[in-house]
Amino acid sequence: MASASRAGRHTSAGRSSVTGNPGREKDAALRKKKAGRRAKKARKSQQRYLRIQQLQQNSPFFRGLMEERQKKLDAPLLLITFMLLGIGLIALLSSSYPKAYYGSNLSPFYYFIRQLAMAIVGLILMWGVSCYDYHHYKRWAKWLYLISLVMLILVLTPLGTSINQAQRWLFGFQPSEIAKLAVILLFSLLAATRPKSVHSFKGLLIYAGLIGIFIALLAMQPHMSAAMILVVIAFMILFVAGMRVWFLIPVGIAGVIITIAAYFTMDHVQTRMNAFLDPFSYATREGWQAVQSLIAIGSGGAFGLGLGESRQKFLYLPEPFNDFIFSVVCEELGFIGAALILVLFAYFVFRGFYIALRAKDRFGSLIAVGITMQFAFQILLNLAVVSGLFPVTGASLPLFSYGGTALVMQLVEIGILLNISRNIPPSRKD
Repeated sequence: MASASRAGRHTSAGRSSVTGNPGREKDAALRKKKAGRRAKKARKSQQRYLRIQQLQQNSPFFRGLMEERQKKLDAPLLLITFMLLGIGLIALLSSSYPKAYYGSNLSPFYYFIRQLAMAIVGLILMWGVSCYDYHHYKRWAKWLYLISLVMLILVLTPLGTSINQAQRWLFGFQPSEIAKLAVILLFSLLAATRPKSVHSFKGLLIYAGLIGIFIALLAMQPHMSAAMILVVIAFMILFVAGMRVWFLIPVGIAGVIITIAAYFTMDHVQTRMNAFLDPFSYATREGWQAVQSLIAIGSGGAFGLGLGESRQKFLYLPEPFNDFIFSVVCEELGFIGAALILVLFAYFVFRGFYIALRAKDRFGSLIAVGITMQFAFQILLNLAVVSGLFPVTGASLPLFSYGGTALVMQLVEIGILLNISRNIPPSRKD
């Protein structure tokens, strides 16, 4: 009997060890499953790495991107770009809220969300462009010029969109923003590869013809602020490339003649000039924007009314989140806040010229000069307009004013600057 009971216990113990602890068996199965997942992930990661390695070996383009990415870029320029873009988005949210809320059935955040989306797109493109060797633009400069020329022509056809008595848009974007980059790349290429062309009057006629076509097309839109910016960009590139100073005499004479002719032949130019000379006499008409802008700036005082507390943005300023966004900034942040933003802009321009001075070659230096001068002149032009020192021209404030095309193109140009900074020789870096 004792032996039978012992046999029974051994049998039950064996059965327990076989069927035994369900919890332990479940844990073992889970561990096995997790181990299988980890092994699968490791295989996929290894396969992805091998594909990248193979792509690097077989694709010069991808290999070039990886090589450029490993080079150090100008960190201060990148930081100042993020700071200005962030402040600009906050300013746009504050200045566009009333227009979106009262002026339509759109969401109060409509303009801000659209600008934020374009900023994200622009930042992605900026980073990609910063990893693309700027020397490749030698192949694309002429094509970009031709593409922008065709688009500027199409703007004047029924395909273009007319807003506020100006026809500047094609399928929702402004080709003039692309034209700016096209002029920078083409003029930099010609001046770098044919340095003697800027030393002769005959050679400069080619540059004058190239820029003159764009100016004529922009004058028909009309978009005179873009035309002025293109002229300044072209002149600065040629001047840095070695153009003789005495060539400015015929250019100055031609500029005076064109200005006088525009005043007497273009009604909108004459109207804006009269409103500029005496805005308060046209306070309810053509001078409305300038007067409201001056009121906004004066209302801000030293410390401002507070973020979001602007009064002029409530349907007084016609373009509170576009051309006159800095007026709202002055009203809300005051002289101190506006001055700090101007310091950031000044440092941004300084970094641009720093990169131009230390660029690897003449081509990169001229591109950096053109891009930096575009930002510098556009900033000064916008500030002059909002403060009443220049007639209203429609010049936007870079990285602040509402406009998807302009913001994306500005970030792309900053990406080109960053790539030029990646290629600065170590001996020229601080």
